[in-house]
Amino acid sequence: MPGERPRLAGAPGVCEDAGVPVAALTLLVYLMRRIKPTTVALVMFEAWRRLPPQQRQQLLLVARRNGPRVASSLIRRGRAR
Repeated sequence: MPGERPRLAGAPGVCEDAGVPVAALTLLVYLMRRIKPTTVALVMFEAWRRLPPQQRQQLLLVARRNGPRVASSLIRRGRAR
């Protein structure tokens, strides 16, 4: 196809999501423009799913350590309004 970059024979593509339908990408762009908690949760789930198990454990440890501090600062920030 014109405009397509040549690839080495047998070399895998960089993106493993090459087959994502255009409708799904359009929906994702629409949701990302209107950032809602549901959108953030879906994106975080996708990122979590792609992490290796060891990095998942590290992330859980950091979240347990810093989660209460972040929550209390958000509550304080909400009360100031």
